[in-house]
Amino acid sequence: FSRTIAKGPDTTTWIWNLHADAHDFDSHTSDLEEISRKVFSAHFGQLSIIFLWLSGMYFHGARFSNYEAWLRPHYSSYLVWFCYRPLHVRPIAHAIWDPHFGQPAVEAFTRGGALGPVNIAYSGVYQWWYTIGLRTNEDLYTGALFLLFLSALSLIGVGYTYNQKMETKSFMVQKC
Repeated sequence: FSRTIAKGPDTTTWIWNLHADAHDFDSHTSDLEEISRKVFSAHFGQLSIIFLWLSGMYFHGARFSNYEAWLRPHYSSYLVWFCYRPLHVRPIAHAIWDPHFGQPAVEAFTRGGALGPVNIAYSGVYQWWYTIGLRTNEDLYTGALFLLFLSALSLIGVGYTYNQKMETKSFMVQKC
């Protein structure tokens, strides 16, 4: 083992140390309050990104998918005429709108009962929406707006927790 080789530019150790040092809060400061503020603001930032990602998923599901067609009742059996059976329609993630698609590509991607080329959603997001009670595209739009609001609220939480300086009060504890 040679320390000069380990510290030199010929290895990737410096990349790993760079990443590790950025997350080593104890080496930057010894103030526990500042460390807590940085950690909580990072958590709020991650929540904001997750809410924004989910909001986009809801919006694209409402705008570009066949979610309502997937939910239509299926009357093939007289025993299940009263309930929804979302098994007869393939869940479409979105249509492919590329003018450069040739006819073989159009035929290859036309599936699931669609009239044109589509991507089938195998992620289970339709089942997830069905499970949590979303039944229309308006529900998906409302959910997208709500998640966008939560994303903005989380960003406000980032600024609030990162910039707020807590006032610590020391109390003298007297022995009785």
